[in-house]
Amino acid sequence: MVKKYPLSNKAVKAMIAATIAFTPLATTALVFDANQVEAAHVQNSAHFNSISTFEKYALKVRNDSNIDSEVADALDSLNWTAAVNPVFDTGASAGQKAAVAALLELQTSIYTGTYEKGDLRTFIDDHKQYLGNLPDKDYITYLGVVEEFAYDEISNIADDDVDYTHAIFNSIVNAVKEADHKGIRQHVSDVLVITDPKMKQVVSNIDGHFAANGVTRAELKTAMIFAGAAWLANYGKPHSPGGGGPTDPGPGPGPVIDESGPTVTVTLPSDFQEQIIASLTAQTPKVVITVPANTDGKPVAVDIPGSFAAAIKSAAPNADLVINVGGTSYVLPLSQVSLAALTAVLGGDLSQISLRVTIDPLTDTESKDLLAKMQASVTAPAAASSETKAAASTGIALAAPAAKFKVELVSGNKVTEIKTFGDIYVEREFVLNKTVNKNRATGVAVEADGSFTSLPTTFKTENGKRIAVVRALANSDEVYTVIESNITFPDVDNKKNWAEDYIEALASKYIISGSTAGTYKPNDYMTRAQFALLLSRSLGLPEVAYDNRFKDVKGDEWFNVNGALMAAVKSGIVAGKADGTFAPNAHITRAEAAAMIGRALNLKSIKFDSSKLNTAKKLTDFKDAKSIGASTRADVLKVYQAGIMSGASNGTFQPNEFTKRDQMARILGEFLIKANLIENIK
Repeated sequence: MVKKYPLSNKAVKAMIAATIAFTPLATTALVFDANQVEAAHVQNSAHFNSISTFEKYALKVRNDSNIDSEVADALDSLNWTAAVNPVFDTGASAGQKAAVAALLELQTSIYTGTYEKGDLRTFIDDHKQYLGNLPDKDYITYLGVVEEFAYDEISNIADDDVDYTHAIFNSIVNAVKEADHKGIRQHVSDVLVITDPKMKQVVSNIDGHFAANGVTRAELKTAMIFAGAAWLANYGKPHSPGGGGPTDPGPGPGPVIDESGPTVTVTLPSDFQEQIIASLTAQTPKVVITVPANTDGKPVAVDIPGSFAAAIKSAAPNADLVINVGGTSYVLPLSQVSLAALTAVLGGDLSQISLRVTIDPLTDTESKDLLAKMQASVTAPAAASSETKAAASTGIALAAPAAKFKVELVSGNKVTEIKTFGDIYVEREFVLNKTVNKNRATGVAVEADGSFTSLPTTFKTENGKRIAVVRALANSDEVYTVIESNITFPDVDNKKNWAEDYIEALASKYIISGSTAGTYKPNDYMTRAQFALLLSRSLGLPEVAYDNRFKDVKGDEWFNVNGALMAAVKSGIVAGKADGTFAPNAHITRAEAAAMIGRALNLKSIKFDSSKLNTAKKLTDFKDAKSIGASTRADVLKVYQAGIMSGASNGTFQPNEFTKRDQMARILGEFLIKANLIENIK
């Protein structure tokens, strides 16, 4: 009997043979409608219950694979797009074809020994918009179903007396048929033409195996057409609106663009709105309004009728509205925005109000001037504060276009600018113009004088493009862009300090800074003011005017620059002492730091998933648990269970010990990672 972990070499070869003979599109019907696969056929696929467990399986098979080198070379060099092209209807887009081809290449790489860790994640990120924006679990289900049918077929036959190619063939045919149980079969084509010469050669090499087992080319062709029908019935024909998926307006009615004035104005006619609404489902993740880039540097203003926004919210409650101008996007989280509250601002009804989003990209000359001012701002003489100047770096590089963004409510001649949507991060997306180290890159908001503030930034890949997702709690007049730097300090560089990776990553993102002497001083203790400022800065909290609430704070100190301290106070992250002071210069204890982080995790804007907490961890794990004060116990437990803070090597938490600057860097870094505000630090 063939064991499931791993497949035998013979079974692996057979899987490849059958997959290639199918142009393996036969297997792909399931990924496009994975919810149609009956549970009975996936119940034994527990090893594919997540991307990580799939990876373990794929790497195990890869390492044990001993496929014929000649066949492996042929498979690795196939032009997959050309190979699958004949089974597509003319309505399938280039993006859809490329996605299927990439899927087949991914599958085959497992058996040819070329699969690498992370390939599945990359495939999903690059192509999901062309596969119906399925959740990760559907890809896992698909892979599990195909493998499960193959395993079931193989494990019930003797190893020495049945051709495995035939067994694998039957298993995939059965899997494909299962996808048709809702009656999606339709006529697609009566002729299948394989045009790629290498593909022809591979198929020719395995024809004998199929012929010997009574499987004819006609049957193969029928199976391929069958699979093509299943694919086309669901995703192969253009959606409405068309293009690359159900949320990307394409052929048919489109936005009306007027370039005659100083601002390019974009309106959305009613038939275009109706087309979009008709295409939405409750699962639609986003609606994209795309406007081509203009070459004269004009700002582009897109008017979104209030009734259209309300219709989107009704049809797709969790969808974001994305305004994309030449690759730079403003992402409005409609699900979190109260349209009624916005309407009340202008005192009209929803049908009379529009939401206007203006994106104003900088020209190349303006971007160069901006960069020069930013460089000058970080090399200016240091201020008195130890937290206001970064160490010298290798310089700042612009990693994306720069643009201004404005959001307004419009009702007739009334126009009101919207500065914030409350405790909601609004995203701006930038297509990167260079390969960046995500631990050294960040989105920034830049003032007219070149000074800038760092913003929470993560990265993703869509349609082969690397994109920075920059989050902000305010709609400001600054210029937004993405920069990359490489900052280090002589007293932490080259592993002089255990927290070097955290320190350098956060410094390069302009979240933490060094001393006026250009060192970091990792063993110095943090003060309460410093920690509050860093939390406020790292979260991108908007400025809040000081209200004179603390006896020992005037409001013009370095730690309240741009209202940073009051922003942290207003958000609920920090609080004063019982005697009415803040004690800004007092060293912060580990328990106090945990309390600030714990409160930050509760912020509405972060939406921290408490299900990720490791509830097996208890405060009683620490020998000194009783010394953790009642007011901080809940927050200490939360940051411990979240993996943000841990105990000392002697099994204690040491709540009353002061927090050093290197410890702070790790705590802050892990908090931002767990809050999905920066990428993992490596």
